[in-house]
Amino acid sequence: MNKYILVVFLILIFPFTCGFLNIAHRGDNEQGKFAEHSWVAYDRAVCAKVDYLELDLQQTADHVLVVSHDENLSRVFGIDKSIANLSYHDLITYKNQNGESIHRLADVFKRYQSSNVKFMIEPKDSSDNDINNLLSLIKKYHLQNRVLLESFSELALLKIHKSEPQIPLTQLAGDFKISPMLQYFANNFYAKKAADYLGEHNKKYLLWGINTKTQMKKYLRPEKNVSGILTDYPVKLATILHENSIFKRYYEGAAYPNESISGYMYLKNGKKVYIDQVKMKNNQLFYHVKPNIWISYDNLKNYDQFAPKAQVGKVKLEHDAQVYTDPAFEKKTEKKLRKDSTWNYFAVKKMHGKTAYNLGGAQWVSQ
Repeated sequence: MNKYILVVFLILIFPFTCGFLNIAHRGDNEQGKFAEHSWVAYDRAVCAKVDYLELDLQQTADHVLVVSHDENLSRVFGIDKSIANLSYHDLITYKNQNGESIHRLADVFKRYQSSNVKFMIEPKDSSDNDINNLLSLIKKYHLQNRVLLESFSELALLKIHKSEPQIPLTQLAGDFKISPMLQYFANNFYAKKAADYLGEHNKKYLLWGINTKTQMKKYLRPEKNVSGILTDYPVKLATILHENSIFKRYYEGAAYPNESISGYMYLKNGKKVYIDQVKMKNNQLFYHVKPNIWISYDNLKNYDQFAPKAQVGKVKLEHDAQVYTDPAFEKKTEKKLRKDSTWNYFAVKKMHGKTAYNLGGAQWVSQ
């Protein structure tokens, strides 16, 4: 009986003694406080010692891989243009709410090459061209041991596995009885049946969309058999992990040490400065600029008044509403929404005295 109890205990606790994965979903964006896939969102997550930065990939007209969840610039940059139809040179003229242009995957790799952070990457296109482009960049920066690739498409995962069988893979949603070539399964709701099956087959179970402290603490319980969380609040999760006696030794406390990075940022006067270190203290980022000067994030050019503001909530329509593809209401879609219907929104933009609400992607309505 004692032997049986010991075996059960080891089964429950072993995955957690190896660490619980804190995965920064589009960086520490905090659902709109910081622009998703921006340097500040990534830097905050890296300072919090997350395990992975989660990156969504799109490809430009000139075959440059950039980090963006949407294929259209409308929700984040406020302009109804498709990334696939623009060159990278054209793309960088548009700014998000933090005053940053869209970032190349290569620049993300370069910025954090000297840190210990890993990258969980979702190529949105499963074409051979996109996948080969991604794998070439991973090899160029010698990151084969620092990536975890994810997709809703089993075909895309199969293509990756055939080219680079050592790279771990995650099936997003679908059937949790995943192929032997896959190591992870992830979805946006917890299912005990899935957790039990994956645990029995030595696979890891990830959840996305876990953003409250209550949810985080719930899925940290060993009996849940969850291996990690993709969250918009990885700094919050890092604090919880540090306070947990099982995970404490894997995470730093509230005062995080410096992290080496490599890249340029702009001061409020427009001057471009080279950054080689970042640290976070009292939830505030500080950047090191040679010769031995530390500047706070508040001293950077970090706001663009023309970009939509990421914000989540619900809007109840006071009248029948036409759906547009941009916040300036210049291009109508064929879609209309009924009066008194309620919708989730993900960004807001005030234009010509009207407030535009983004319902996801290139979909905007007015109250």
